Amino acid sequence: MIYIIFIIGLIGTKIIIPYFKSLLIESNITKKNYLGKEIPVSMGIVFLPFLVINSIILRYYIENNIIYSYLFGAIAMGFVGIIDDLIGTRDVTGLKGHIKSLIKGKLTTGGFKALFGGFVALCISVGISKNIQDIIINTMMIALFTNLLNLLDLRPGRSIKGYLFISVLFFLSVNSYEKILIALLTANVIAYFKEDIKALSMMGDAGSNILGVWLGIISANSFNIYTRIAILIGLILIHIITEKYSLTKIIENNKFLNYIDKLGR
Repeated sequence: MIYIIFIIGLIGTKIIIPYFKSLLIESNITKKNYLGKEIPVSMGIVFLPFLVINSIILRYYIENNIIYSYLFGAIAMGFVGIIDDLIGTRDVTGLKGHIKSLIKGKLTTGGFKALFGGFVALCISVGISKNIQDIIINTMMIALFTNLLNLLDLRPGRSIKGYLFISVLFFLSVNSYEKILIALLTANVIAYFKEDIKALSMMGDAGSNILGVWLGIISANSFNIYTRIAILIGLILIHIITEKYSLTKIIENNKFLNYIDKLGR
């Protein structure tokens, strides 16, 4: 099943990429990247068609309704990501900045994304958790994983490299069904990877949100309480650091991380 799902997702997504790219260019859905080059944005929507198609195949052969939680999270966060890609500004940055704006009565796209994403995470957590403690931990993990992949998406290929690294670690640690779910999204991501790392298009928040929420649900649904607490502490520490220091500067100042970051560009 893993091989079938992976091949369908890889080939299918590869085929539809040019169609979605043309659609975005013709609709003038473009933005300047960090080098000032105008390229299509929100290309992360190419992950969704074969997420849905492969989910249908998976649910038909394996009777496990948890797949609907993953689909709900991916579609919901993809939706809010598109909104941020299309009308978002960079006047306010950081999770703390968006929350402060919200408290002052000003809604930013980042604030809406944080608020909406929090409720999406809560909705999913209620469905997969056993008690209140689980709901709190899982909600925070899903929300912070979503934001983490978004934080990484400031240079070509960076967010996808982060996703692939974490997904490999998860793949080695989860059961066979969760392995299929990781393969389900990873096939689409690999098919798109060249577009992103060569700066031919930006997956945008539409893509990074999908990657993050998927990892968040995998971690919330697969690991015991102690592992989840450890992951949550790690996510909180990363977010505290990135509120104070530029993640890009941290990466650039570390030879190993900088090498990995630039690899393939």
